[in-house]
Amino acid sequence: MSSIKELQAIAKGFRILYVEDNDALRNKATKLLNKFFTNVDLAEDGQIGLQKFKEHHYPIVITDIKMPNLDGMSLARDIKHINPETKTIVMSAFDDKDFLLKAIELGLFRFLKKPVNIHELTEVLFEAIKEIKHEYNRKIFYTNLKNIFNYQSSMVVMLNNSDIVIANDIFLDFFNCESLKECKKNDIDIGSKFLNHDGFLYNHNQNNALECLKLNPQKLYHVKINDKDNQAKHFIVKYQDIPEKADYGVLSFDDITELNLLKLFDEKINITEEEALCNESMFDLLKVIQRNNAKLELHNYYNGLSITNNGVIVGIKNDVLTIKTTYMQQRAIQIEKKILIISNALPYAIKCNNIQKICFEKQIVELKSLKFVKTSPITRETIRVVPDGNITVSLFLGENKFRGDIGIEDISLDAVKLKLETLPAGLDDESDITLDIVLELDKKPLIIHTKATYLRKRELKDGFRVVFVFKNFKKSNLVKYITKRQMALIREIKRMQNG
Repeated sequence: MSSIKELQAIAKGFRILYVEDNDALRNKATKLLNKFFTNVDLAEDGQIGLQKFKEHHYPIVITDIKMPNLDGMSLARDIKHINPETKTIVMSAFDDKDFLLKAIELGLFRFLKKPVNIHELTEVLFEAIKEIKHEYNRKIFYTNLKNIFNYQSSMVVMLNNSDIVIANDIFLDFFNCESLKECKKNDIDIGSKFLNHDGFLYNHNQNNALECLKLNPQKLYHVKINDKDNQAKHFIVKYQDIPEKADYGVLSFDDITELNLLKLFDEKINITEEEALCNESMFDLLKVIQRNNAKLELHNYYNGLSITNNGVIVGIKNDVLTIKTTYMQQRAIQIEKKILIISNALPYAIKCNNIQKICFEKQIVELKSLKFVKTSPITRETIRVVPDGNITVSLFLGENKFRGDIGIEDISLDAVKLKLETLPAGLDDESDITLDIVLELDKKPLIIHTKATYLRKRELKDGFRVVFVFKNFKKSNLVKYITKRQMALIREIKRMQNG
């Protein structure tokens, strides 16, 4: 229960109107109200009270019911029409049902039965002021929020579930709405506006685009939307939950149409390596990712074992990308001397073989000479490891043994990548290939004898890198070897992490 001191503290600066035709009651109540409120204005009937209200728009009005010229209920009705936010408190010696129903209909703040108890009045006034202040603060919050929205250079909209609560002017103009009211009247379903495009977010089959955004807050998605002139625009969109506000969230749209990246996402188009580089557009896209404070996935391989951690962009300057990441990822970059960068906002993985700087103290790496790559090791379906110990490899084409130098770069359950000094004569997709590989497992030789098919080759400065796919053979021992090799690599990584 609120005390008189609490009411005195909270009512400071407030102005109140008290309407009462009984002179004695009016004088008595005035003395009490003056203890709490900075200004107490009086009226001896409803008509005078209404005139004063039209002049000052009091936040709180206390009125009697039965008065000459204009009764209390009529006064309350007129006040509600002028300012619905005013808290009107009605006092009466009567409490019949018809009166109470009318009071509810008018939305009166409280009804007090005469004679009024001072503690009861104190409590009602305290509640009224608290509610006024709450509504005032809420109005300031939403006014400032709307101003913040409108200062944004991109489209921003607040949603309650799928209903639009606030939208900035850029959003309204894009959808050809003059006001938020018109926008709500048009009942714009944002998810249904996303157009079909390869690699983009849109409604299809069982996929609801808006639900997908809500389930993955902070994640960046590409969307394509027609503007009011029916021109397709390319955006990066992000959904952000509002803390402690269930079902409320903010959608922000970064317009990247001018980067001309749509063709990079279209799987039906054969993009050349030169087109995929798009260095300037790549950095523009990375700046969008940085602006949204979105995480990147960083990938390295330590002797074939994948090391993956998140990173955030902390700087982009003169074609140098600065990323903050974990110590372990920094060590992996230091060892491998390259890195792959993945993001839902990127059309391809980004590869970097030019590590400018690694600062372990600040947990940053500086990267230069970035380029998009259409294929990368992250698409591997099987685990590859770099073998250790005593290894020998023999390669046969038909009955002929290849006499050149052979080394193993990595091996999986399905394939092996060999480094050859020269290419065997006649090597092609139809070649009859046999591989004899001897690895070391538990200090004993593990022999793999299998037929294989040639998959692809890559020319190096000092030879060739060739991938061969195994044909059917018993893999149980190779499973054991790869598992043990993985465990050994994990132990090595932990030792590095511990310094």
